[in-house]
Amino acid sequence: MVAMRIYCNYLCKLSIFLLLAAVFFLHGERTSASANDAMTQLQKSVDAILVILQSEELKVSARKEERKQLVLELVNDMFDFQNMARSSLGQTWNTLTPEEQNRFVGLFKNLIEQRYIGKIDSFDNQKVVYHKQLVKGDRAMIYTDIVDKDLEVPIIYKLQEIDGKWLIYDMKIENVSLIVNYRRDFESIIRKEQFAGLVDKITQQIEKSETPN
Repeated sequence: MVAMRIYCNYLCKLSIFLLLAAVFFLHGERTSASANDAMTQLQKSVDAILVILQSEELKVSARKEERKQLVLELVNDMFDFQNMARSSLGQTWNTLTPEEQNRFVGLFKNLIEQRYIGKIDSFDNQKVVYHKQLVKGDRAMIYTDIVDKDLEVPIIYKLQEIDGKWLIYDMKIENVSLIVNYRRDFESIIRKEQFAGLVDKITQQIEKSETPN
């Protein structure tokens, strides 16, 4: 339980920076880019997210759920959840049946969504400074800083090109990898409670997030 709380607290802190980086990415510095590179494809998705979040019509209480779902549809198209879920389990992934793997991918995706969308209303004049992108083959790294008043947080996106589309498979926030942090905490829980225990804890966390206050 301690490890799970640590990982949830970390993700809660991380998720606000994650969404800030996506929402305000276009307000940072830019460099020239071809139509098919990682930055350009990410910017197209971010443009669409920005339109949704800035829409006064979608900010009304009656359309709050619709607003969240519209953002989630775009978020789901930006991340490689299959790769992220597999990497977060390390060697444990290879011991699972295909059914267990599929179930875990779904849980992992839902967990990210819950933390991500929970921060949708937490923004006030933040911006992102874009520094550079490095591309090698089908892998890319995009370097940014989130600036929030006196706070400056470096974020590095890691992306892979799959079937002509660049998808995020990891992020480093203040040099801390999202996937490495997950793997460390997941492995700690699995050692004590097996994979079934991890599934139970993630399921409980998702259900708790979905329960109205």
